[in-house]
Amino acid sequence: MTNLLSANLFRLRRSRLFWLSLLLTAAAGAWQPLQTWLEYQRKFPLDAVFFVYAMLIGLLLSVFLSLFFGAEYSDGTIRNKLAAGHTRVSVYLANLITAVFAALTFCSVYILCTLAVGVPLLGGPKAPGPLLTSLALSLLMAAVWCAIFTALIMNCSRKAASAVCCMLLFLLIFGTALTIYQILDAPEFYPSFGLVDGEMVSEMMRNPSYLQPEERWPYELLLDLNPQGQAVQFTDGSVTRPLQMLLCSVGVFAVTTAVGAALFRRKDLK
Repeated sequence: MTNLLSANLFRLRRSRLFWLSLLLTAAAGAWQPLQTWLEYQRKFPLDAVFFVYAMLIGLLLSVFLSLFFGAEYSDGTIRNKLAAGHTRVSVYLANLITAVFAALTFCSVYILCTLAVGVPLLGGPKAPGPLLTSLALSLLMAAVWCAIFTALIMNCSRKAASAVCCMLLFLLIFGTALTIYQILDAPEFYPSFGLVDGEMVSEMMRNPSYLQPEERWPYELLLDLNPQGQAVQFTDGSVTRPLQMLLCSVGVFAVTTAVGAALFRRKDLK
């Protein structure tokens, strides 16, 4: 597998797509705190804009990984690797490790640029402890995206089709995460306005869609199983179940990798 990883990393260094994605990531990381400072000055702490990358990394990886690894089918690289004596599992795992390396590189560059621009303009983080916890979980979340997209790409022989499927899958996961988050975020009461004796009055009405504490855990579990659901929590600063999020990420990564590798072992590459 060492030779496979070396070959993948060599391709990564020579890839214009990789360097373009890295440049866009750096620009986005520098622009977010600058835009916040121009609009709000120091009213917004750095913590409030630090995790914007968590919302974007899934979309970036859906495009980058599908084009980067999808070319292995169109160029015949997959068959060449197998003909050289490498097992299908080693080929799959080497691509997954390369994908995780690329994702962590994108996240690291974004974070470094955010800190380089944001700390002088907005000041340092107000809550470094929770921020570090969320940071570690967000990097694991990026690895989960890699596992999901690698499983799809390695079992789709056409680069264009894998790119479309990855983006559609991202949009589906994104929409599901927002729907679950909105259900959990529904207020218990909402104001109702009406006219009484010619005067506008308001009263608080109970929201029938509000979830009671004993009804929330299935939705919270679904939100934590969803990588974009975790991204919403990082961005919103509402990480209250770090252990559950950790276990969910590890579980999704392991299951997706096992299923993807098993399907790839049975795939007809002719």
